Amino acid sequence: MKILRWLLGLVVVLAVLIGSLFLGARLHDGPLGPIPGGALASGDWVDAASADWSFAKDVAEIELQLESQATSRTTWILVRDAQAWIPCSLGFPPGKTWYQHVASDGRAVLRIGGKRYAVTLAQDEDPTLSDFARAEVTRKYGNAPPGDSGVLFFRVEPRAR
Repeated sequence: MKILRWLLGLVVVLAVLIGSLFLGARLHDGPLGPIPGGALASGDWVDAASADWSFAKDVAEIELQLESQATSRTTWILVRDAQAWIPCSLGFPPGKTWYQHVASDGRAVLRIGGKRYAVTLAQDEDPTLSDFARAEVTRKYGNAPPGDSGVLFFRVEPRAR
């Protein structure tokens, strides 16, 4: 019985710590790794009107916040011919829903290297993107995330703040 109480206490302490981590992340300026965070508040604004995203070709991860949401997340960025796309795996990690909000309001903020960019995301159904993305993901990350649930691609377009 004493071991059972000890284990129950350990489970409660772990649950409180994990809950505190997720709550703290929501109050943080941006995501904490894979844990969604608060709004992207810091970083100089950059005029993205040039729409040349070549500088981000080798950037592994960026931070993304939809203007319609007060939370941000870490995501990947793919660049081809100075154009950028944000890929969204529909199956990994499970439970993500941000891509569903893009259809109604694609206004977003990207933070890359500590700088913020006002952009609009629009779903791009170009069939050549899958082969490009597969090759680019293999080059940058080693392999694609698990799952066969599909991938959506969102074209990154500059917009005024």
